[in-house]
Amino acid sequence: MQPVYAHNSLPGRRGDFLTWRTVQFLFWLVGILLLILLFYKPRLGTRLFWNGLIPLAPALLVLCTGIWRNICPLGTTSLLPDRFGISRGLKIPARAQPFLHLAGLILLLAIIPLRHILFNHDGIATGLLIMGLATIAFTGGILFERKSAWCSGLCPVHPVEKLYGSGVAFTLTNAHCADCVKCSVPCPDSSPVTKPFLLHRSAVTKITEFLLAGAFPGYIWGWFRTPEYTGAEGWKHLDSIYGLPLTGAACSFVLYLLLTRLFPGQQNRIIRLFAAAAVSCYYWYRLPLLFGFNQSEPNHLLIDLSPFLPYWSITVFTVLTTVFFTWWIAVRKKERSSWSFRPVAAKRKGVIP
Repeated sequence: MQPVYAHNSLPGRRGDFLTWRTVQFLFWLVGILLLILLFYKPRLGTRLFWNGLIPLAPALLVLCTGIWRNICPLGTTSLLPDRFGISRGLKIPARAQPFLHLAGLILLLAIIPLRHILFNHDGIATGLLIMGLATIAFTGGILFERKSAWCSGLCPVHPVEKLYGSGVAFTLTNAHCADCVKCSVPCPDSSPVTKPFLLHRSAVTKITEFLLAGAFPGYIWGWFRTPEYTGAEGWKHLDSIYGLPLTGAACSFVLYLLLTRLFPGQQNRIIRLFAAAAVSCYYWYRLPLLFGFNQSEPNHLLIDLSPFLPYWSITVFTVLTTVFFTWWIAVRKKERSSWSFRPVAAKRKGVIP
């Protein structure tokens, strides 16, 4: 028995909502174009995806998670069944949602190391990965309500959104939901309670959040210390490509546990420090690779600026980036704001078998 809801309009923000829907559709088309490039122009496709789109994501999640939540092509794909009226709209039990979040985090940690032996230099493999994730997202949208299965459930990026997205710069219109059917409670998009470690959470949620907050900085450090492999040779080094990130994650996690035990009243501050460390570490290593100041990993190059800029310039830029994200995440006083405005509640009309 599933409730049937009447879709309400948004009189005060209808124009804004429709504008975002247009932008959302355009980015979905960009995603389709990028997928085509990965199969037919794989070198260009991998460069644009891994070295163009992906490096923007951490900063976007920190500064305005709502933008990413509005325009993510996989999110749009997951909601197509609802838009076309073919979703079964099943409700995911509240007790099952934490298991989806943990599975999404495990999926993220499993995929990232494979870049070193496969995805960074194989456009077709990257395309198949995206198609596989899109299939999971679309299937989840067919079976379950709105964002519950993918965007607020199994999506590998969702735990990272929760870690980084607790102090966004501004709140946006929700470009996906014209009304709210409470598919996820609390809704991560429209509740100011998006940061980890809230009260009254299940043991699985606590495990997910402790692993993410504590282990992620070391995991990122270990990933950047892992060498790149090409061809079949890479599959002989699975112990290395997983071992270094997981070792770094373990060290980071032990330090996190130690600090939370030494300073029990400062847990949220410690979380923010570790989140700042994670994103700062990412850009500290990533920016020199993107702009040609570290030629050791050519698969990470976006555009080579080293002939035009002195080497010290990238050092200054990475230091400024670290200072900024540390201030933004860990130091700046901020209000608990939501990623998106909460849509009006859908009116329940009845039930159907």
